[in-house]
Amino acid sequence: MKLKTIFTVNCIIAFLFGAGFTFFPTLCSSLMGFNVAGDSSLIARGMGVFVIGTGVLTFFARDASKSEARRAIILSLFTLYILLILYKVSLNLLCGISFNLMFVLIYVIHIGFLVAYGYFLFGGPREIEL
Repeated sequence: MKLKTIFTVNCIIAFLFGAGFTFFPTLCSSLMGFNVAGDSSLIARGMGVFVIGTGVLTFFARDASKSEARRAIILSLFTLYILLILYKVSLNLLCGISFNLMFVLIYVIHIGFLVAYGYFLFGGPREIEL
């Protein structure tokens, strides 16, 4: 698999989830099992905007040539997905948020991207200059 394909898939998924959380924050929050009272819709919208920003980054990075900058983007995304997985585990284990189908889907997506970016960082074809 090529890095361009990973970036493109990441971009599409980020735009879908980001748009959902930005434009339908109450629905998306309730699907994840969050309490939708109070300011949770503002937090969900902020998270949606962040996810859209990740989509924009991967959209423009997909055609980037081999460089140290592209390696930095991959390393940043790899780190991001580690932190997101740890964050969700803490929500499930420490904060009592239910482990539902939406969380399973998000775990699968994030672990998939973590493995893919790790492959291009530490193994796989040398599409990035070291």
